[in-house]
Amino acid sequence: SLEHLGIKFGLSNIRKLLNGTGISDKAFRIIHITGTNGKGSVAAFLSSILKEAGFRVGLYTSPHLVDFRERIQVDGKYIPKRTVAELFPRLLFFTETPGPEPFLKPTYFEILTALALLYFSQADVQIAILEVGMGGRLDATNVFKHSLVSVVTNVDYEHMEYLGKKISDISREKAGIIKRNGIVITGVKRRRALEVIEEICRKKKARLFHLGKDIKVQYRNRRTTSSDFCNFQTFNYHGIFSSIRNLRIKLLGRHQIENAALALGAIDGLRLRGIQVAENRLRNGLEKATWPGRLEVLSCLNQRGENCRVVLDGAHNPAAMRCLKDAFRDGAIPHRRLILVLGILKDKDVKKMVAEIAPLSQEVVVTMPNTERRLDKDLLRKEVMNYLPPGKVRTEENVEGALARALEIAHADDIVCVTGSLYTVGEARSTLKLWRNMVSE
Repeated sequence: SLEHLGIKFGLSNIRKLLNGTGISDKAFRIIHITGTNGKGSVAAFLSSILKEAGFRVGLYTSPHLVDFRERIQVDGKYIPKRTVAELFPRLLFFTETPGPEPFLKPTYFEILTALALLYFSQADVQIAILEVGMGGRLDATNVFKHSLVSVVTNVDYEHMEYLGKKISDISREKAGIIKRNGIVITGVKRRRALEVIEEICRKKKARLFHLGKDIKVQYRNRRTTSSDFCNFQTFNYHGIFSSIRNLRIKLLGRHQIENAALALGAIDGLRLRGIQVAENRLRNGLEKATWPGRLEVLSCLNQRGENCRVVLDGAHNPAAMRCLKDAFRDGAIPHRRLILVLGILKDKDVKKMVAEIAPLSQEVVVTMPNTERRLDKDLLRKEVMNYLPPGKVRTEENVEGALARALEIAHADDIVCVTGSLYTVGEARSTLKLWRNMVSE
């Protein structure tokens, strides 16, 4: 019911919510993550490593795929439904009770951020990993004046109606999470974006460590347990304080090796705060990390009884689509034909997204996720037909129908890839679990 309030930049509401619930600025230590892509993956790696190291870890991410409780986790477990029912009325009290100031009108994201921080406080979380919702400077997660480490994964064009039209403007908003005398880890590659981050670090006397300069990775090789599918990736890490060989991650795509390196850079940065993680804990944490809906591979029987692989990837902007394209080109997921299920939101750069992925596919099923922000399927079909003949582009009203149609087309050595939006991927994931008689708890 709060979603109709839309997006509202500013820290006034979240400060009032936290003050009202008694959460202090020193409730827990924070690792803060922003960027255009990869934020959630970096957060997942960090959460898994720190949990393995014995810390009680809070993880706050967005958006969710199926259940909004995915956004709020402690030690890898969703916030319990009973806890939501107990804490949510406390937050609503401050929005509905008359007082000296006008009623608060917090947005959906502000309420969930306050709910996460309240839960983390009560759960005695030692380190809270907070993923920015949008931008950084005025994002609700930026309510605290301190952080152990700030991570800026990358900067690309996104949400320009809110963050600005220029890369320098977008970078300045994201760099707003950098704290005075802070520690900053970044994977930013765009020159102008990096210049802005360097400038802000100088002004705030923050120490900056850059992937590619201070942090380096060496891609090793894929190791498989079957003849045709990659179970994990292997790489060497050369960081701020440590060099470690033959690290392994389950997440697919070379971009995930960069995300893992940023997480390791943040772990290295924690040494400057007196926090160390043993190498064996670090290795185990990296290898155990999972992040649903990001090059996630599931399987499903088609109508002919063949076992088909379905790849779920929430690529929702051109940069993410390039990563998805590169993963298929690198051969991480071997296939004969690529069949896309594509559903995109209307506020995205649809032309560039389609241009990245459509030429790789042999057939496309265009659909619409269940959200008011969805792009009409006929408009999307028209865009896809710039790259495929009309007979290879089909339309379905909903994601379930599109997935069924794609599996009808696919054979055992083909790949069905669902992408374009995390909304689309979330609906596909729910459908697959229902078809497999699985219930997500």
